[in-house]
Parts: sequence; C-alpha cells; structure tokens
Amino acid sequence: MTGREDDTGRTLRSLLLEESNAIPVDTHQAAVHLRRRIADIRKRRRLTFAAAASVVVVLVIVAGGWLGVNKAAEPVQNPDQPVAIAQEFVNAVGRFDADAAISYLSDDASVKGDLIAPGSNAAEQLRLTLAHYRAAAYKQSFDDCVYVGTTVPGWMAAGASVSCAFDMQAIRSEEIGLDPYTGNVWRITVRDGKIVSALQNIPYGANGFRDQIWVPFATWMSTYHPGDVLTMFPNDAYKRGRLCCAGAAAPLYTEDSNRLWEQRSAEYVAAVKLNPATLLNQPQVGAYVAKLDSICAAAQTKFENQIKAISPQNQPAITEARKRVLRETMPALRAAPSPEAVHWPYEGRAFPLIEKFYSYPRNVQPPESLQGQIQQIPGLNKCMV
Repeated sequence: MTGREDDTGRTLRSLLLEESNAIPVDTHQAAVHLRRRIADIRKRRRLTFAAAASVVVVLVIVAGGWLGVNKAAEPVQNPDQPVAIAQEFVNAVGRFDADAAISYLSDDASVKGDLIAPGSNAAEQLRLTLAHYRAAAYKQSFDDCVYVGTTVPGWMAAGASVSCAFDMQAIRSEEIGLDPYTGNVWRITVRDGKIVSALQNIPYGANGFRDQIWVPFATWMSTYHPGDVLTMFPNDAYKRGRLCCAGAAAPLYTEDSNRLWEQRSAEYVAAVKLNPATLLNQPQVGAYVAKLDSICAAAQTKFENQIKAISPQNQPAITEARKRVLRETMPALRAAPSPEAVHWPYEGRAFPLIEKFYSYPRNVQPPESLQGQIQQIPGLNKCMV
C-alpha cells in the first residue's frame, strides 16, 4: 500500500466495504479477531489502550448493528486460514501467475469485477484477465487482508468473508508519473479451504483513475487510432465515432486486443511525456504557456487572499482553501486552447498530475517528487499554491 492508511484504518475501511453489501457477519468471531488484530497493531504502532479499545467498540457496533447478525451461521474456527488463502490469491493476481491464482479456487468458484474478463468459467476468466493486465502494465500492491465474518447462504456464497484492500496502476499510469490509485478492494469468500467467490471493486470514478488515465487515453485512441478501437474495446463502448468515456473502462480480452494495448499504451506514454520546454521557441506554444502562467498566477493570488483570514495553525482550513481554489482553476486550465504540438503533454500528463497532487487527504503530504514533476512543466509552477 502507499502508507496513507494505518492498519486500524484499513480494518475499519474493509469492514465498512462489506457493510455496503449487507453481508451478515458472526459478530462474536469478528470481535475476537479484531481484538487480536488491534493488539498486534498496538504492539507495532504503540497505540494507546484507549484508542485501540475505541476501535474495537466501533467495529463491533458496525458488525452487529449495520451488517446484520446471523447467530445460526457456522463460525469459522480459524480465521487465519481463509485470510492466508486470500492473501496468496491476491499476490498471485498481482504477479500475473494465473496457475497459482486458479489453484486457490473451488471448481465452481465465481470471479467477477470491474477489470475482470466476463464469463462463467473462473479459471479461463483469470487467464484472460491476467494476460491483459500484463499487456496494459497493470500493477497491484497491498499490505494485508482482513477477516470480517461469516457469510450465509443466500444471494452470496457462504463461507469466511475476507477483504483485501489494494492500490493499482494501469495503462502505464506509473510510467506517466502518477501515484497508485487507492480505494480498491478484493472481497473474497473461502469455504473448505478454497475460494468460492472473488469480487474485485475498483472505484475508478471516485479514485481519479477514470478522469486522469482512462478518459485521456480513450480520447487519444479515438483521435489517432480509431481503426484499432473495435479490436481493443467492446462494440457498445464505441458510439458516434468516439469511445464512450463515462462508463466502465472494460477492454476486450483477446490476443489481438492485448497486442494493441501493449503497443498503443506505450505510444501514448511517449506522447504525453514529450517535454513542452523543448518547444517554447514556437510562438503558439509560448503564448499557450504564458496563458497557463497567468491562470495559475490568478489562482495563487486568490488563494493568498482567502487564507488571510485563516490562522496559520488552522492547517485543515488552509488545505481546504487550496483545494477549493484548484478545483475552480482546473476548468480554466483545460479550457485554454492548446497547440497540437503540446496538447497531450498537458492533457494526458500535466493536468492529471495536478489533480493527483491535490487529491491527497489533508493530513497526508503529497510526495515531493510529484510536486517536482509539476514544477518542471512550463506555465504550471504557480499552480503549486
């Protein structure tokens, strides 16, 4: 993981994610397991007793009050086993090891998700999915999986329920310089030592992936390689001559598609990483950079005026003012007419970098490397308010 969340926060988030799907949980087993995890957290992080106890109370309330209780459900005697199985499965997916990932599945397992090949054969779905992940430079990282209870027969598979939060990169976002996209989770159900259900959730709209990577890449593909689109994407994603960018970022999982994904995504990275500074001698580029500089200068002045009434000690308010100013500034930056020579370095890299920088929680300092990348782009230095 990126280190933005400690283990306690991840435990709470995983349980809340399960709550959103109303999965019944054995609260006694959940409480026992969570107390053990928090004891470990206290040992490693030196949390105070009061803080740890409050987390236990919150999580037990969440499990018993929101998720629902099924006292008749068969409790999992050793929750460490399903957690270990889930971890090995997610690790295998992250290293594109289809055989290893499939070995943890039951014969009738269900594997579904936002970036999972459709179908009814889980083994074949995983093989197709991981082949595409490799072609599209997909990366996945995580620290831990958390046991959250026991599901019962009904609309979901019965068994031990485990949540694995993870970060991801795709379409060579790491090569562009963007940090991993967070808020993703594998929801895995284990029964009799095998995975019977694995559900992947990637909130690509909420975590910025859609607007920062998918939409620019889809637009670039529609502009420069429209003949490849129907090989790389489903027919219903291509409407009126352009890729439909508002929905899911689902590709076609075929060999021809993967070949083009590998080729075109590499070309896209080369296009967006072109250094605009090398083209400043072109009058149109120089005028465009001057326009961006004036927009950022106005944003800087606006921010300075807004924080005059804020105490320097009130960092949350200052951070919120900074984000508010940049939210208002981004439409103006994107609306400035850009010369074709530098359109993609700004649209595909510079502006997504700014959005990524200001998407960090107010209690988390963005990496200096991210700020450094932005400051090196002509016309945008003053937008680092």
